[in-house]
Amino acid sequence: MRRLLSLLLLFTLLFSLPAFSLAQDYTLPGTLPGGMSYNNIGLLGEIMVDFNVTLVNTAPYPKYVLVNPRYDFRVLRGNGSEYLYNYRTATGELQGAVSRELLSKSVNYLVGFWLAPYETVVVNFRITENSSYLVPLLDFNSPCGDAGRLTKLTYENGTLVSAVLDNNGGLDSLVCGSVYPRLINRPTFLSVRSMFPILDRNVKVLKYEGLVDFRITNVPNFNSKDKLFHVFFAVAQPVIFLDGETYDYTPNYTMTYQEYLQRFVWGYSGVNGPAKRAVNVTMPENNLFKLTDTLISGVRVGSPVSVDRKPYNGPDFPVWVVFMGDRIDITYRVSWNNNSGR
Repeated sequence: MRRLLSLLLLFTLLFSLPAFSLAQDYTLPGTLPGGMSYNNIGLLGEIMVDFNVTLVNTAPYPKYVLVNPRYDFRVLRGNGSEYLYNYRTATGELQGAVSRELLSKSVNYLVGFWLAPYETVVVNFRITENSSYLVPLLDFNSPCGDAGRLTKLTYENGTLVSAVLDNNGGLDSLVCGSVYPRLINRPTFLSVRSMFPILDRNVKVLKYEGLVDFRITNVPNFNSKDKLFHVFFAVAQPVIFLDGETYDYTPNYTMTYQEYLQRFVWGYSGVNGPAKRAVNVTMPENNLFKLTDTLISGVRVGSPVSVDRKPYNGPDFPVWVVFMGDRIDITYRVSWNNNSGR
């Protein structure tokens, strides 16, 4: 009886205690449990793609085409039973699951697919949320350095309970600058040659088309109830296809990179951009060799064609200026056709 009363008392005490809340800490910059890292303003960058690629085998014998296993792929013929898909484990490791049909046709333990003689086939290549490609985002450099920056946030049940601040400022100034949207990524440039480096004259890429999804997540804010923190930054188009047509930007980009340089990098800082200078070619004043429009043989030739030299201002590509709380997805479509001559 005494033991039963003790158990009842313990049961009552347990249920009268406040519910235990599991705290979640975020350091800035930091890393998620799956190994995905975010920068010093909590931003995680991911890319997902979905492409359909049309290939043809012009040889009178079959070809085995090797595939980059970083992509999920499915051969779109028959019942679509030839496929590979990837997923990220709890530890951040990528693992691939291969269909039995694909394994039964593999060669030398290499992942790929067969093309029959003169066969044309469409293959779907994807990188999904389950195995997103991580974009290394640059840290946001403040004119104040690290002074005044939040370095650690502690949440309980999604509610912020404490924040650690770097307050190692000096006495020399009360304010130290203003915030403008700094660019936090560098684009990757791709071409048909780099995407499909097939060292086989009989396997040809006829066309490709697809969608790129660039996702940016404010990690500590996205996982909280309070939604206290907002971020202000600029991002460039993450993957630029040099010989493909890019269209359907959603949302539409804010400006080009050259406009960004003029408006923010030089405009906010008050620094004038580099002066554009015309290219001048001067000939030495020497009467020994005078330029004429007559050859040694006496045949008269036409005057040289004048060429207008246009100044090169550097690369140009879409840039988005973003003010957000939780997450944004920037999407765009791309296509290329072998008949375009590019």
